Amino acid sequence: MVNGLKEREQRNNLLLQSYFMTLAAALDARDTYTAGHSTRVARFSVQIGRLDGWSESQIDILHKTALLHDIGKIGVRDAVLLKEGRLTDEEFDQIKRHPVLGENILKQIEPADAMADLLPGVRSHHERYDGKGYPDGLQGTDIPLFGRAIAIADAFDAMTSDRPYRKGMTYERAISILEEGKGTQWDPKLTQLFVASLSGKSRTDEEAS
Repeated sequence: MVNGLKEREQRNNLLLQSYFMTLAAALDARDTYTAGHSTRVARFSVQIGRLDGWSESQIDILHKTALLHDIGKIGVRDAVLLKEGRLTDEEFDQIKRHPVLGENILKQIEPADAMADLLPGVRSHHERYDGKGYPDGLQGTDIPLFGRAIAIADAFDAMTSDRPYRKGMTYERAISILEEGKGTQWDPKLTQLFVASLSGKSRTDEEAS
């Protein structure tokens, strides 16, 4: 009986992980240029959490939150979300609604507490450390921890990924921007840990080549 319960629990966990991955893949499929974005952001976020010594339970929640951080973009019109040129102020306001839309979407999932741990990170992943982010203008450590980690991972992937209107930056250039923005746009401690890890990887890759 004990083995049967363990097998059932493992199966349920696998199904749950598959559920999160499928939702993330469905979201990314709206735009071929952002395909894989949610998975990469989840990977970078987990890297940041591990570098900061988070527990495995925290890492698990972080991973799920990062996979679904952009789920609110389902509620943004394609004409805005997939626009190749510069967004108007009105269009950017629509984009800025997606963290709140994402939180509201996840609140609809039953049972009511199923997504509770994910909500703060989804809502806050576009807050800035200096208080100039959105949707709530939170500052410093008032920003939920998961949101602070995902913000760094999200920005790094956005900078290094190709878009229809521009080529992705090199890791080196993106790292320098993270360096410049730590303490203003991003959490200084988490950013420094991530930057140091990426810089070490870049040097290793260069030596290998």
